[in-house]
Amino acid sequence: MKNALHKYYPELTGLFVFVLYLFTLGKSLGEFDSGELALAQATLSIPHPTGYPLFSLLGFLFSRIPLPLSTLVKLNLLNSIWCSITIVILIKTTSMLLENLKFILNRKVLDSQTNFDIPQSNKIPVSIFSGLMLAFSATFWLNSTKVEVYSLQIFITSLIIYNSLKIYFRKFNDYKVPLSDNVYKDWLLLAILIGLAFSNHLMTIYLLPATLVLYFFLNGINKQSIKSLTGLFLVVVSIASVFYLLMMFRAQMTPPWSYGDPSNIQRLFDHITAKEYTKHLLTGSEGLLQQGSKLFKMLSFNLNYENFSLGEFGLSLFLGIAGVMLIAILKREIAIYLYLILIVSITTALIYHIPDINEYFLVTFFVMSLSSILPITILLQTFDNKIHIRRMIFLLLAVFVGLQVIINYKYADRSEFFVIEDFFKSSFGELPTNSVILTDNWESILSPALYYQNVEKFRDDVQIISPSGFILFDWYKKIKAVEIYDSNLVIIPRQNTYVAFDVAHRIFDKGILKLPENYTLIPMKNFFKIGKRDLYYPVNFSDRKIRFSKYTFSDSERYIKALIPHMMEQRLLYELVFNKTENAKFLLNEIHKLFPEHNISEVTLRELIKNKIL
Repeated sequence: MKNALHKYYPELTGLFVFVLYLFTLGKSLGEFDSGELALAQATLSIPHPTGYPLFSLLGFLFSRIPLPLSTLVKLNLLNSIWCSITIVILIKTTSMLLENLKFILNRKVLDSQTNFDIPQSNKIPVSIFSGLMLAFSATFWLNSTKVEVYSLQIFITSLIIYNSLKIYFRKFNDYKVPLSDNVYKDWLLLAILIGLAFSNHLMTIYLLPATLVLYFFLNGINKQSIKSLTGLFLVVVSIASVFYLLMMFRAQMTPPWSYGDPSNIQRLFDHITAKEYTKHLLTGSEGLLQQGSKLFKMLSFNLNYENFSLGEFGLSLFLGIAGVMLIAILKREIAIYLYLILIVSITTALIYHIPDINEYFLVTFFVMSLSSILPITILLQTFDNKIHIRRMIFLLLAVFVGLQVIINYKYADRSEFFVIEDFFKSSFGELPTNSVILTDNWESILSPALYYQNVEKFRDDVQIISPSGFILFDWYKKIKAVEIYDSNLVIIPRQNTYVAFDVAHRIFDKGILKLPENYTLIPMKNFFKIGKRDLYYPVNFSDRKIRFSKYTFSDSERYIKALIPHMMEQRLLYELVFNKTENAKFLLNEIHKLFPEHNISEVTLRELIKNKIL
């Protein structure tokens, strides 16, 4: 048993992490892109740029495994698997570093008298700590619970880093199997992994500068190394090209969803290079500071009782920061390799202005967790003969991990997260047949609709149209194949046309689109109906049946919690216009009962007083 534990501790730790992940695994859709990405995996559809063909194909194959689970739960589960295996690879990487630590220390920086022959009794717990530090960090853990591209990406990234360091150790330190004289052969596996990584996400670019520098450190800059590098580059491009060409052929088969319609070479190129998203690249210092503040907020502590948080890593953060600083004690090649990954990943993330930027720092967090072994190992080796101090260090490591689990569990737990599903189904369930909805709300409506309408076939009779998409993109008009406004940007009135809150306040209020004469927006349940001013449109006040989370950490849930009472308040005012006082009283009571934290607006209060309801 002891030998098995010593041999398989990375795999056993990964299994432990996976079991704990099962308790927080989502049973429904997650936030942001989960609906669209789940559709892509379930039906081999084409999601937003860059298309993620490897992600879609692997998810599609996994969803076909005959497990007693729904398609969505299987796809969520796959992310837990990727994250758990990533922890196994991280532990193997830290173990390899510890085995070779005495070879890669820069003796000019560190006291050469310190013994760095790391015993198993130190190597195993330190490596496990590094793995658990990442496993239970807030963003990494959250990505194990829902459909997202980043869990697969960080898994492939971990393999690239592991194999890069393995090549280095084989070159200089006789690590198990020495390198051959064939540079191309030795680096081929790494080229294949990088090709697969680019087939999943362009975030792979984070690793290129560091990998190239390590390559030239090991092989020099000469005719042979450049020739081999050219061959390896062709391998990377060939693998990525195959997957993206398959995506183009799939787009030509008119799948349920084909974002950007990459069905020809020009559109495919625009899709792969994310041409549409170049507007999100920052050029000013203000934008950089804004994104930088997000990273700072992710890592910082909030000791406020109501919003208590110890950030991504809890107290383990200090070991991560110390580890990053101590990378400088390693040999130049390794230090530059790791620092380049950190610098490029952070810089690239900071100049990309998108709301869900947290996941772009996962590579940074991986390196922080990896480097955390340095301060721990130095302490353990310094007090090598003092068993009580060593035990105290191990106890503190256990406490640090325990704090991460306790603090981040609520944040990552999606086992009871049904808000997006319930909001979508309750909002659409009572709509008349063949209704039309105008909305740009990606997180709460458009993305979930892609999955529920195309996979579960829930209310697939309802036509959902993004006005912004319709105005900006020809490919989107082609998909929808319906006219929603005339040449004067006036909405064409149809029976049962509804408008979501975001379009009402962004598109109509700003005059981008206009309502026909004598028409107005009638507040219904969670939508506005385009109707005639002088007509009264009744609404069913039945229970909404939305399961809100006990702890609200999702922006989507906050939005829904604010939207519903606001729409109820708008409906209350509408009822008063038509002297439906009893209906107004009912709505007021419902707001107080269901959303006691909602503050009634001054306009509504005046109308309530005017109608002697208050």
